[in-house]
Amino acid sequence: MNKPPTFVEGLLQYVEELKDESEMTEKQRNILRASVKLFAEKGFHASSTSEIAKEAGVAEGTIFRHYKSKKDILLAVVAPVLVKFAAPFILKDVREIFKEQNHKTFSQIVTELYRNRIDLVLANEKHIRILLQEAFFHDEIREALVATVFTGVKEMANKLIEAKVEVGELRPLPTQAVFRAILSSMIGLVLFRQVLDNDEFTQFSDDEQIALTVDILLNGIGNHSI
Repeated sequence: MNKPPTFVEGLLQYVEELKDESEMTEKQRNILRASVKLFAEKGFHASSTSEIAKEAGVAEGTIFRHYKSKKDILLAVVAPVLVKFAAPFILKDVREIFKEQNHKTFSQIVTELYRNRIDLVLANEKHIRILLQEAFFHDEIREALVATVFTGVKEMANKLIEAKVEVGELRPLPTQAVFRAILSSMIGLVLFRQVLDNDEFTQFSDDEQIALTVDILLNGIGNHSI
């Protein structure tokens, strides 16, 4: 079974597929390849146009004949490729997990989702961190990601929540509030796993942490026997 591409490998593969669809010159494609590679490895701010030119095998002046600034490369070329690839890359497994929702409990689905998201971050940690950093600094990227990734996840989650409420598995709470609770728990789980990793947190395995998080999500922290 072939190993799926990493985030940056998928981006570069997507760039190659643009050859038949785009009217870009070979030099422009080389600039795009170099920009994707360097932005993914170092981030936008740490990559210089001279480094992009060197990686692309062109003179630095060639870059400025096509693009007014480094940010123009990001917004005009790299950002569309990033968003077009990022959305299906990030959402692919989520769709598969939600596909069998009629045959799985809500607990099973959320457990699979949390496990999958941790695996995704672990496999693409550096590049996802850079993507989020660029989304923080550039409104265009953030808005595009929200319009694609976030909206896609929200639509799928809302359908799942409504279906589980209808069969009585979940309480009839506002769908938006339930979605926010699921997303917040997942973000918190990944944040502690990757950013705030410490001895207190790592005394439990990832599977144990996921099970605890799902348990708290479904049952709360109050002692109902009191």
